[in-house]
Amino acid sequence: MKPLILAMLLLATPAVAQEDLRIDTSRLHVTDPAACVALEDKGVDAWLDIDFRALTFARGIQSMEFDCRFFDVKSSEGSTHLFIDAVCSTPGEVYPDTFAAIPVSETEIQVVSGRDASLALAGLIEPQDPEALPGATTYTRCDTLSEIPR
Repeated sequence: MKPLILAMLLLATPAVAQEDLRIDTSRLHVTDPAACVALEDKGVDAWLDIDFRALTFARGIQSMEFDCRFFDVKSSEGSTHLFIDAVCSTPGEVYPDTFAAIPVSETEIQVVSGRDASLALAGLIEPQDPEALPGATTYTRCDTLSEIPR
């Protein structure tokens, strides 16, 4: 009888859980952490020195020859994940895409493109990082910028 009472007490005791990681949607995120310093020093000229993508949730993803405008960023109560509808373009191409964004650390998020994941799994494009999930890109939050480029 005592083990049953002990088990019931343990189940009734609230568990101390690690705080869920959250995505800071108010900050700029970049694919190369060195871009944070370059953007602070050079502004948009940072793209002349470093090849990177920049992501803001208010606007989308930008790089020298790639652009995805976010139209809808959705969250769900109790989830740390975000679902994003976008229209993307590269020179000569425009297409719809959906993204899933998840926090992987305090300062990093992983963003998975539905289009790129499908194309990579079908063998139609080479994955950017063969070790990563197909279609996934890791972004680092820029915490040192005096203002967020719009």
